[in-house]
Amino acid sequence: MSDLFASGDQSSGSLDGINDDIARKNEAAFKYTSIFHTNLCEKLYQELGSLAVGQFDIPGGQISPLMWTRLHEIYSELEAQTRKLPTGAKYSVASQKYANEAVQIASVLSIYTALAHEYDETLEVSLLSKLVVDDVEFRRVYALLLWSEKAISEKQYEPEFRAKFKKLDEAKSIRLSSMMSLKRPTFSTGAPKDASLDPDAPGTKEEQALEQLAFNMFFELVRGGETAKAAELATTLGMSAIGAQLQLHSMLRNPLDVPLEATTKNFGEHKRTRRAKYYEMIQKQIEQSKGKEDDAYCTLISAIRGNISPMLKAGKTVIEKVWAYANSAFLARILAAEGAMSQEKISTLFNVPLTAKSILEELRSQYDGSNEVYILLRVIDDMLNDDIEDLYKFANDTVGEYVPNDKHCEVNVLALDIFFHLVAVSYASGFEPNDDGNAVIVLGFDDLRARSGNTSHKRMAAFYSRFLPEDMKLPEIVETMKMVESEKEREIFVDSLRQSEIDFGRCACTLIEQIRKEDASKVITLEKQIDHWNWLLVGGEETALAALEECNRLIRKVMRKTPLNEALVRQIIRKALQFELPKLLSQAVENETTVLSLVQDGTLYEQDKGSQIATDKIEHAAFEFYGLCSIIDVNNFVITIALKLGILLQYTPITEEELNIMGGVKRMDNTTSLDWEASLRVRARAEQTLRDDVFRKTAADLNTRLGMIQQHFDTVLPMFRGLVNNIGIRGEYFLSPRINGDPMCAHRKEIQQIRNIFLTKFFITIADAAAKLKQSTRFHEVVTSFNDDFALDHENVMKIKETFARINIKVE
Repeated sequence: MSDLFASGDQSSGSLDGINDDIARKNEAAFKYTSIFHTNLCEKLYQELGSLAVGQFDIPGGQISPLMWTRLHEIYSELEAQTRKLPTGAKYSVASQKYANEAVQIASVLSIYTALAHEYDETLEVSLLSKLVVDDVEFRRVYALLLWSEKAISEKQYEPEFRAKFKKLDEAKSIRLSSMMSLKRPTFSTGAPKDASLDPDAPGTKEEQALEQLAFNMFFELVRGGETAKAAELATTLGMSAIGAQLQLHSMLRNPLDVPLEATTKNFGEHKRTRRAKYYEMIQKQIEQSKGKEDDAYCTLISAIRGNISPMLKAGKTVIEKVWAYANSAFLARILAAEGAMSQEKISTLFNVPLTAKSILEELRSQYDGSNEVYILLRVIDDMLNDDIEDLYKFANDTVGEYVPNDKHCEVNVLALDIFFHLVAVSYASGFEPNDDGNAVIVLGFDDLRARSGNTSHKRMAAFYSRFLPEDMKLPEIVETMKMVESEKEREIFVDSLRQSEIDFGRCACTLIEQIRKEDASKVITLEKQIDHWNWLLVGGEETALAALEECNRLIRKVMRKTPLNEALVRQIIRKALQFELPKLLSQAVENETTVLSLVQDGTLYEQDKGSQIATDKIEHAAFEFYGLCSIIDVNNFVITIALKLGILLQYTPITEEELNIMGGVKRMDNTTSLDWEASLRVRARAEQTLRDDVFRKTAADLNTRLGMIQQHFDTVLPMFRGLVNNIGIRGEYFLSPRINGDPMCAHRKEIQQIRNIFLTKFFITIADAAAKLKQSTRFHEVVTSFNDDFALDHENVMKIKETFARINIKVE
């Protein structure tokens, strides 16, 4: 008993090892398939882009077969790659299966779309060409026949097939050798048993085996679309009777051998009658050989005649069975079109489905429940017969449970690629979308935007968004915008959206509106908000107003936090000026551009050109921006003065990183009145001096320092006066209640909070500095010029008055 348990433990350990190995292989297969998927997406996107711009358009509203030919090449390359996936892995098997089916789908569609063009030149003289061009059902059957022959032919280049072909070269010499041995005087000593001088005799066992091999090879060549080659080989081997039949069969593929009109000149009537008689004769021969359907010769002449049963028995794969049905249907339709055989007789001889749809449905019923070929048959059926709604439904049923980047997902990513592209091609070709098709498009769209770190996927996502349903387009695009990870990705996405004629401005404003709601719910960081603001910055004149409005909101948000993150405020301002938002707004007004606004006042994002409300919004955004920048300017001077006079003031030193960004602390030769960082460099020099050695105590140095402080004081006084009166940061301007309510209430409160924080600090610090510089009178003049109209809350006004009283400044 103990041995039994020990054996079981070892077996379990071995099983665990096997399972671990399979798991590793599956994981590797998933990883490599994901790489194949990334490359495949890029190639499919390029082809669909070419279709979208009309590169594959041809007269009659059709798609050029070149597109399907290119897709066949792309899928063939993919199929070759999947062969290298780890063996024994479930994911490898699925990937190989879908890649192979994609090859076959593209192959049959490239053949089908090319047929009408290939036979157009002989349309006026050939019945075959007329059927191909004018009879769509015949063309579909013929496409199935040519496709199945092509697929079978591609399998015939295997070493085993070539070895059999080589062996046939020996067949003729062996037969001749046995016949020659009968003619020798020493007949009885060297002739093989069963040797005969009659060329129609069965011959020796070796000769019979080689003959059977020859018939099998002829059948394979016929099934591979190389009937002419089979006829030539039969003649070479001395099998002229079957060679002649093969030659007659091959003539049905030559348009000039199937004339449109039966005349005495082209012997058309004679050919048609003889052909009809020939098929009846072959049928009798098959009936006489009853019980020999498995015989190679019987199988071959059944293929020539179109007798379905032996061909189906010989078919081991679904494509070989497609060929059997298509070959019979092709022959039946040719004979029916020639008119030399009655329809009743044709129905008796060819008891098979005569349309591509009925052929494929027949095969689907035989393979019902098998995933091996079901997808291939269903997709080819839908695409050939333009049953696009069924294609959409089948696509959704097949890949509807797909989850991006999930190695445990039961849906193979290559299946998604195939169906996503087929649905997108159908949409681009003008077929009506529906819920099933939309579901597949959304799945593919989600997968594209989930592929992080690949800028081309963002470009593709923008392009494919044109196929999204209208009610989903804006939300899906906005969600994609949230997932962009770099400036390059953002630029690519914007360009692609505009190329796809999608309203980028509305998308960007909708995104920021969502971000504001998330901010109100405290579910998004400030850093993320600043990052998403960049979408408005890259929008040009159209989004310049919205960008400046959001810029002001972000600055207000940072300014109201304690402690103040001055560097972040300066970063936002620096970014706004880098994109020249004020200049863009000016250009927008001059060019009468329709601008977008984020102000929630009952209007849409789009502002009417030249309207008063649009002008008011532009003016207010600009005034507020300059007002907020002025606060930072005055703050820099106030900190500089406080540092040099030793006044206690809370501040955050400028970092080395920011010093490098602004070009160091030295005065710039090209400094202008619009250089908002000039005051920052003044402050940086003051901070640097403070970090260095203590002030030197010489009288000359002291006088110099006081002179510089006096200059700063002289500079900041008028700036401070202008700041208090700046209408951009006074709630009673532009932000007051309107006829349609009070949409700016929250905005007004934020402005008031900022005034309370900064202006109060400025009043008190400048007052202290004035006292130390003995400039109290000058500052008193500035203060009294406001007539007590500081636009501050009462408690802050009281703080200011207390400071004035403390330093003996009388404020009435």
